[in-house]
Amino acid sequence: MIVKNIALSLATVLLLACEADVQKSKDNSEELTSLQAADTSKATRLASVEQDVEEVLTQLTLQEKISLIHASGKFHVNAIDRVGIKEMWLSDGPHGVRHQIQRDSWSSAGWTDDHATYLPHLTSVAASWDRNIAALHGNVLGSEARHREKDLILGPGVNLARLPLYGRNFEYMGEDPMLAAKLVVPQIKAIQQHDVAATIKHYALNTQELNRIGVNAKPDERTLREVYLPAFEYAVKEANVYSFMGAYNEYYGTNANQSKHLVMDILKGEWGFNGVLLTDWNVDINTFDAAMNGLDLEMGTDVDSYDDYFLAKPLEKMIESGKVPMAVLDDKVRRVLRLQFSIGMYDENRAEGERNTESHQNAALKIAEEGVILLKNDLNVLPLEKSTLKNVLVLGPNANKKHGQGGGSSEVKSLYEITPLAGLQAALGENVNIQVMRAKSSSLSPIASDYVASRHWTGTPAWNISSFEDINREKLISESWIVDSKFDAKSSAKQYITMKAKIKPLKTGTHNLKIAAQGQFSLLIDGKEVIQLNGVNDKVTEQAIQLTAKQEYQFEINYDGQNNFTLGWDAPGDLFTDESEYLAAAKAADAVIYFGGLSHADDRESIDRLDMKLPGNQDEVISKLLAANENTVVFLVAGSAVEMPWVEQASTIVWGWYGGMEAGNAFMNVLTGVVNPSGKLPITLPVKLADTAPIALQDYNEKESLYSEGVFIGYRWFEQQNIKPLFPFGHGISYSSFEYSDIKLSNETINSTDVLTVTATVKNTSTTAGAEIVQLYLSDKEASVARPAKELKDFAKVFLKPGEAKTVTMELVNRDLAFWDVETNDWLVEQGEFEVLVGASVADVRLRKSFQYQQ
Repeated sequence: MIVKNIALSLATVLLLACEADVQKSKDNSEELTSLQAADTSKATRLASVEQDVEEVLTQLTLQEKISLIHASGKFHVNAIDRVGIKEMWLSDGPHGVRHQIQRDSWSSAGWTDDHATYLPHLTSVAASWDRNIAALHGNVLGSEARHREKDLILGPGVNLARLPLYGRNFEYMGEDPMLAAKLVVPQIKAIQQHDVAATIKHYALNTQELNRIGVNAKPDERTLREVYLPAFEYAVKEANVYSFMGAYNEYYGTNANQSKHLVMDILKGEWGFNGVLLTDWNVDINTFDAAMNGLDLEMGTDVDSYDDYFLAKPLEKMIESGKVPMAVLDDKVRRVLRLQFSIGMYDENRAEGERNTESHQNAALKIAEEGVILLKNDLNVLPLEKSTLKNVLVLGPNANKKHGQGGGSSEVKSLYEITPLAGLQAALGENVNIQVMRAKSSSLSPIASDYVASRHWTGTPAWNISSFEDINREKLISESWIVDSKFDAKSSAKQYITMKAKIKPLKTGTHNLKIAAQGQFSLLIDGKEVIQLNGVNDKVTEQAIQLTAKQEYQFEINYDGQNNFTLGWDAPGDLFTDESEYLAAAKAADAVIYFGGLSHADDRESIDRLDMKLPGNQDEVISKLLAANENTVVFLVAGSAVEMPWVEQASTIVWGWYGGMEAGNAFMNVLTGVVNPSGKLPITLPVKLADTAPIALQDYNEKESLYSEGVFIGYRWFEQQNIKPLFPFGHGISYSSFEYSDIKLSNETINSTDVLTVTATVKNTSTTAGAEIVQLYLSDKEASVARPAKELKDFAKVFLKPGEAKTVTMELVNRDLAFWDVETNDWLVEQGEFEVLVGASVADVRLRKSFQYQQ
């Protein structure tokens, strides 16, 4: 009887399995049929785009045409009901679709269903060195934008990390033009597969936020072509991107959006771009130059009426007077309509998209995991062995910080965000005691951001800072924002500074103000002066005040001096732990993890960092932790390079970027060995700021950037100057080890029509499965111009089981060998010897092979 029941049960299982297989096959067949139908529909749509555009264009009046080339709201363009043209909607979103704002203001629309998947930032994609990860990122972005009924998503960004201080490095794909170019193509294709226009930005030379609207970029033509344009060129030629966003900065004296050379000569001329060039918000353009030099769509100009936009009534008048030909306007309208028809705005079969799905959240997790970089693991502290852990100490400002709603246009309103601490708690469970501390520095620290209620428009808690010409503060020189209640004049001239912020105590009681100032300092709270002093050294002055929890107080600091000041306090229920206590806990812990780095108080749109130091006296705390426990794991979250004066002390350093909504889970998967890290640095980490080219060459200021280093950006500069960085471009280790061998070239001599295939064998020589990123650099051995010692040209990611070996294949085409010849104004490959270098980083070359180029 038992046997019979087992047999029946087995038969039932088999029957159910067969039915499941049949259903799965049926579902797959239906899905395939649906995809094929969608592809057929899209192909039909795209085939008729030009005809559809011309049919609509002939029906439009002058006023209607004008209405299509400037905004009619904060993020949309006018509908023309008479001919069936719909409103066209744009959204910020290099890392997720931005929350809905009001039609005519920056205020929130108050929606409760405008959440989106918060993706890891593009620096994380770049750190993956993986085209599939770039496509995965784009797929989520495009699908969610479509579900939110957006027509253009304002991303991806590909401006290069020329300067570590640049406030928007976190949004982009690193310092190398070829890495950015080869990753942006699959991302754009993935976005646009969902019937959403990708908008590559910012074209071009947006490499600093210091006076970003007024700074004049003046690179030589070779530098422009070889370094700052390739990613944009690839986007046009390889990905057929539908739209470009112009940069804020000037290019040789005129805004980049209306530069004839950048737009008409290169973008729309040489490259044949037939999409839409649109502005960023509040850009310094003028009507005639913008119209004649290729700007197609004006967004966000700071005027009272949309009719006052440069491409609105002013352009209409120029066309009526004959100053601007009608053909110029028609070309712009064609481009806008072409984009609309291409993405299916009038196609009943247009893709619908999906949002906040489990698959999208899993994608966010995967992307974050692939971007984590293991910089050091000298004592094999990682991966952590969960079974041996009883007491874990967690410290650092990023342990429980969320980053999604900061940074500027990158902000995302997500359903949740897993912090590193939350990820650690979930990974280790209740059987492990996790102590969490905020370490207090020995020096006076500013009032913590926890108490700052005022916000910079990017979402960061901040103080408003104003600089005046005289002590009476009648003439304003400049106004900006500063994160901390701390000021350093960095000038020999006397400064007249006023700083204001809303401060919100967490607990009622005595707050002991502490001030260290050199110069005249006064503090007003709600207009009443509570302290005034004339500081002559670093002596700390104290003043007790009574404050009520959750009540906002207006703090105003006035400082007259040429040195510095810091305003701090001891507040009830102090958030910070004294040194003796946290060091004792560190010595007793089985594992110490310090989650430090930057935040969007540092990495943010509109403002550059002032230096490369870790904020908040983190260096002091890290050094003391390392002395207390050599097995301390330093885990940095940041979008730009930072100094690490404790690097020799540290045995274990991990870099995690801003990892999106699943960051904490991703970071813990790496730390505990669930995931073997494979990320590589897409930027060079310098020892100090002075080592970087713009600083060394004194080419960073608010007036003009000469790009004096030429084509020697990033690692190219460090190699040319023989400067050893903290960690080199392309560096990243894993829990596996890899051996390179057997490099082969498809030919020893090539010409302009040949594709050179490079193969190499990579073997996993460890007992742990893992992935290696193989990097191909090229060296021109006989160049007539100064060329970098190595230039990245291709890369490949290979996954290997323990003991497994695979052949990796990469390619070089004629353009990879070329430099921009200023004499012929074209790409040139010179006859002679080239060397292929294959390795694990720019500083870790494992294989070499030479070939000859003959014309």
